[in-house]
Amino acid sequence: MVEAFIFIVAEPNKIDKVGTEVRKIENVKEAYAVTGEFDIVLKVEAKDFSELSKVVKDKLLGIAGVVKTTTSVVIERY
Repeated sequence: MVEAFIFIVAEPNKIDKVGTEVRKIENVKEAYAVTGEFDIVLKVEAKDFSELSKVVKDKLLGIAGVVKTTTSVVIERY
């Protein structure tokens, strides 16, 4: 299992719409609107890196209003 946090920059008037759409993706376990450099932070689980890649490239980047994503893979849990 691969866990990752994905940080999303969204078009300003589409943050809520993007948030609603990302919650429909099965791999997205948690989603938060946040302040700062990014607009939305997701906690994502995937069976492997191939599936994680598909979530980012095929699902997240296909949502209208998503400008860019940054992915941080979890390497250890405390």
